Amino acid sequence: MDMEQARDEMHAQFLTPWKAQSAAVAGYVPDVVWDEEGKPGPKAHNKAWARCIVRHGGGSQRTLGGRGSRRFSREGFVFVQVFVPRGEGVTLADRLGKIASTAFEGNATPGGIWFRNVRAIEVGSDAQWYQMNVVAEFTYDDIK
Repeated sequence: MDMEQARDEMHAQFLTPWKAQSAAVAGYVPDVVWDEEGKPGPKAHNKAWARCIVRHGGGSQRTLGGRGSRRFSREGFVFVQVFVPRGEGVTLADRLGKIASTAFEGNATPGGIWFRNVRAIEVGSDAQWYQMNVVAEFTYDDIK
C-alpha cells in the first residue's frame, strides 16, 4: 500500500460512519473538508462541519530482501477536526466527535491500516465555533 492508497482508505474509514450516523445526531450530514483540498472557504455559520487531515510521520524498514519483497512500516496521525456553531457547542461536538472516534478506535481498514491511541481533545470556543479534535495514530506496511 502506498501513501495515496492509505490516505484514501483512511478517508473512507471516517466518511462511511460519518455519512451513516451524523444526520441522527445533527439533523443533517455535516460537510467534510479534506486537508489536501487546501484551505476551506467560509462555512455556513449555522452548521457543523469537519476537516480530515492525514499526516505521515515516520516509518522503518522491517524486512530485508529483493525489490518487491521488502516490507516498510509507515506511521502517522489522522486528525478529524469537528467544528460546531458556537451556542450548540459541547453536546453536539461530543456526539460528532464520538462518531469520528469510533470510526478508528479498535479498527483496521481492509488494506491493513491499524489505528491505536484514539483520543478526543476539546479545543474549545472562539468567536464562531466550538472545536473538538479527534486524533488517531496509524500504522501500515508498504511493500517495495
